[in-house]
Amino acid sequence: MAQKPVSALSQHSASKDVKSTPANTADIVPSSAKVISNHCSEIKESQKKESDSIDPCCTGSMGTSQYASSQSLSSQALQNEQNSGQSSLSEPVLGQLTTSSDSKVIEDLQKEVDRLKKKLSVSQEMLGKMQEREKQLRNRLSEQAQRQLQKGSSKFEDLNLGESRPTQLIKRYGNLYTESRLDAMDALDDIPNMADCEDLKVKLLLSVVVLAFRSAEKTLGETKSKIRELLHIPRVTETGTSSFCLAAKDLEEAVAYYLRKTVDKHDSSKLCKEVCERVWTTLYDYPLLKECRGLLCYIEDCVKIAWAMTVQNPPFVIDYESRTYDPEVHSRFHTSDASSPVIKSVLWPMLLEGEGGACVSKGVVLT
Repeated sequence: MAQKPVSALSQHSASKDVKSTPANTADIVPSSAKVISNHCSEIKESQKKESDSIDPCCTGSMGTSQYASSQSLSSQALQNEQNSGQSSLSEPVLGQLTTSSDSKVIEDLQKEVDRLKKKLSVSQEMLGKMQEREKQLRNRLSEQAQRQLQKGSSKFEDLNLGESRPTQLIKRYGNLYTESRLDAMDALDDIPNMADCEDLKVKLLLSVVVLAFRSAEKTLGETKSKIRELLHIPRVTETGTSSFCLAAKDLEEAVAYYLRKTVDKHDSSKLCKEVCERVWTTLYDYPLLKECRGLLCYIEDCVKIAWAMTVQNPPFVIDYESRTYDPEVHSRFHTSDASSPVIKSVLWPMLLEGEGGACVSKGVVLT
């Protein structure tokens, strides 16, 4: 008796579901919930009426069992219909909503990709312009550096010059004092009557350096003068204003660059001969100096260094006229009086970068 109302009620509910299905798919979920809610209410009323109509006296164990079974089947059928209705009605809607959402996300991502592509294209174009600008600046800097190298600027060094670079020449000048000078001093000890003349040997070796620089400066001036006379290049006027044209200046710079490039190939025999003649003339009482191999090697080394430093731009010069000790440009000899600022004698001249320029190698003095 309990199953018939359920079946009839189910058919009635199904027919109501079909008739009440909205045309708009967006209203399917709310309408289905309302139908199911009404269906549940009708089933509960039917169960209540049946319960009231059962005679308590006639209910036995079989009646009670059938009633419970009927009620359980009704509840299960109701639950199945509810689940089936929600599933069948929700899947198309959720699928449509998911498809629409994915399409929008894809569209937004595509727009973002297009925007980033445009931005990348602009950045690449800007990068290309900057690289081209950098290339032009490097070429200009290279040209300026090359001109400075040809002029012999002290701010730039031509690495191709090797041992003739200014920094290397300064080291070679220092080695003259620490190595070549000591060898010459030992060689002079073998000459009779000079072993005990320490002051004479010190002044002799200092005079060789001074004479070498003087001879190099004189020879360089004569060389430039001969080129000017040969090519009829006008000299500096009496007022001190140069009358050289641009071509003449370029020629002088080219000659100076050539002299710096050929320092090691320069024939220094004439300079060596000139220095030796002055030494022999001054120390005519010591004829054996002409046969002192150590002294001759020292003179040759001094002449080569002096010539290489004289042709630089600016030319390196030596200074030995100071009579007051200055720790910035002087080094004391180990037998000096550390408390005395007065220079008694100069053992080795200091080296300056140009006339009145910075000291690049300290002189050695005795105080």
